[in-house]
Amino acid sequence: MKFLALFLVHFTVSLALTAPAAVLSPSSQEVKFSYTAEFQTTDTQEDPVYLADVHAQHLFGYFQSPEIVARYRINSDTPGVGAPRLPLSYEILKKKTRHGVRTIQYKVSGVLLLNKKLATRLIERGFWNITLPTDLDNFYAEKCTDEHYPSFGDFWYFYDPFRAGCEFLRQAPMAAPVKINIAALKNQPEDADAQLERLRGDNGNGDLFQITTVNGYSENAKDDEDEGRLAFEEMNEWLRQTGFKETLVARYQNRPIHQFDKTLKRKDGKLVQVRVTRLLVETGSSSKNVTFAKFFKNALKEADVVIYAGHSGLGGNLDIAALEEKAGPLEFNPRKYQIFFFDGCSTYSYYLSNFAAQKSKGKIDILTNGLSSYFGYEAPVHKALFAHLLNVNKNPGWNEILTDMEEPLDGMTFMLNVGSL
Repeated sequence: MKFLALFLVHFTVSLALTAPAAVLSPSSQEVKFSYTAEFQTTDTQEDPVYLADVHAQHLFGYFQSPEIVARYRINSDTPGVGAPRLPLSYEILKKKTRHGVRTIQYKVSGVLLLNKKLATRLIERGFWNITLPTDLDNFYAEKCTDEHYPSFGDFWYFYDPFRAGCEFLRQAPMAAPVKINIAALKNQPEDADAQLERLRGDNGNGDLFQITTVNGYSENAKDDEDEGRLAFEEMNEWLRQTGFKETLVARYQNRPIHQFDKTLKRKDGKLVQVRVTRLLVETGSSSKNVTFAKFFKNALKEADVVIYAGHSGLGGNLDIAALEEKAGPLEFNPRKYQIFFFDGCSTYSYYLSNFAAQKSKGKIDILTNGLSSYFGYEAPVHKALFAHLLNVNKNPGWNEILTDMEEPLDGMTFMLNVGSL
């Protein structure tokens, strides 16, 4: 899985959330949602909006339960049914403290990305009954979470209240029913144009069509069998086999930069010079290594297509402020149309809105995953994207591209989508 155990909260105090441009996805659909919930905590100092956001993030674990996947007859390998688009909008309705225990009631509203099967049912019904914690301090049981990420700080993302022996996480006094109001949201039309011909022309950098990818390790940079390394090397070999000439052009702190060049010919006789620049590097936000941040910054400024493949850090690894702290202000090129593909877990929740906000500085379409994604599927999914990017005689729509990218998943879905159209 392309996540990293890092507890990072995204919230807004604003009562009015600016409506984001809807996404296009063959497998999922955005809907509007709101609910009112109440919880208790002994934390009497923290901002109640912050605490409400901590509480609301338990939606992640609930939505990713295999029981919920099975209940709605979704492919059993699919790692969930939905995800919130962050940030959300909060209104504190009640707050009181008695005998050192703080009770907070809040209303939240925003947008959810849901599996299309589930979205259709919930829009027709108009609501969704789930459960959320009432005892925020003690809502934890190691047996009910992921064995690799068992800490209390990660519990909100990994817990499964439907696992055998974990029913108490859906019952009083630990949890209470919550009614989520669901309403339709107009999504992007299925015939939305990917505008690939713009990328391959004079796109602010002459006639060179630049694709830049930065890959992260799964676990250990020193492990020759690390899943991130294997996926990176598989794509390198695929580029070699498809006729690209490889050059090692530089090293950043002993991390080699691979450059692949190839000339493609269109039916009209025009030549397209393609350059794919690739780096495998530590991408964790806690890493003191600045190579990733500097390389990524340069990609955002220069490349036509920017692909990140690695852990999401649950919001940390591509956090704009954190990257700028290491590499200086990120520059988005107003002369370019660009495609960003953030191939990590829950990148829809953590990165879409932040990078879409930069659209005024450039023309950016952003591919994200609504659910966890897996390193083992990285190369097949990326090959499907590259096949479209490199077919200079065809300009498909986004629906065709995304459908082909999810085809290697054999019916499973990471709820791949494209936003900021």
